[in-house]
Amino acid sequence: MTSKNQLKTRRMSDSTFGFLLMVPALLVLLVVIAFPILKGIYASFCDYGLKELRKGIFDLKWNNFANYKIMLQNNQIFSYFKNTFVFVALVVVIQLILGMGIALLLDSKIKARGTLRGLMLVPWTIPSVVTAIVWRFMTNSSYGVINWIAYKLGMIPTLDYSWTLQSGSAMALIVIAAVWRQLPYMMVMILAGLQSVDKSLLEAGTIDGANYWQSLLHITIPSIRPVLITSIWIALMANFQMYTIIANITNGGPVGATTTLSIAAYNAAFQSYNFGYGAAIGVVWLIVLFIITMFSNKLTDKYSEDLG
Repeated sequence: MTSKNQLKTRRMSDSTFGFLLMVPALLVLLVVIAFPILKGIYASFCDYGLKELRKGIFDLKWNNFANYKIMLQNNQIFSYFKNTFVFVALVVVIQLILGMGIALLLDSKIKARGTLRGLMLVPWTIPSVVTAIVWRFMTNSSYGVINWIAYKLGMIPTLDYSWTLQSGSAMALIVIAAVWRQLPYMMVMILAGLQSVDKSLLEAGTIDGANYWQSLLHITIPSIRPVLITSIWIALMANFQMYTIIANITNGGPVGATTTLSIAAYNAAFQSYNFGYGAAIGVVWLIVLFIITMFSNKLTDKYSEDLG
């Protein structure tokens, strides 16, 4: 009995020691992540403008759901939601298709695939601000190389065509820039999944008469489904939060055609100095991200169990 008690005490002390080791990290997370989120939620229920900036967060005037009512009464907010979902959907779908195609190519026995893998990672190493500036230069109406190519191919009516002054081309431009910047990550994730597929399953499929596309649809993709779901979730999170590329290419224009929730929240808080209203947009934005995260986790758990 004594040895059992000693073992139990030792296990408890090990658990306590492990918890104590985690305390500093938990405190950092609390200060860096939890506190700003809670502060933002609280501010969304308050009158928080430029004149209240010097007040403490708990000295603000509580206005219940006034900021949320203003947001719902503002017809533009629905346009911002639509722009956000259109932007995110286009970027993620294009990333997924191109990422899968490139990953399959690099997983095959082609020459110089190591060099190609390295080159494919280059856009990922470039900061988002630089990416935005480069794409603005390449589509400049006076000297942009993309304008010259597009004009020669008959894709645009004039050489001095301004991509950011047309709603359709402005959205296309930020989508292309975002895909170019993030595609390497999607490709790497899918490539890692492809290299973990059990080759014996593919060989068995070939013996049974399955062609390349049948093996891809019925063996490869089901095997990497958890990787695909995780990659899609990360891409969704990154693009729902996308600010830098949009702000530096179109800044939400023309006439709000590319204004997403991130741009709207920033403009409300730091251009109109209505921090409470900006926080309200941020809270709704946070709820959307939370729902997507929960849905993604359920899908991942489901398919992980199926594979297990």
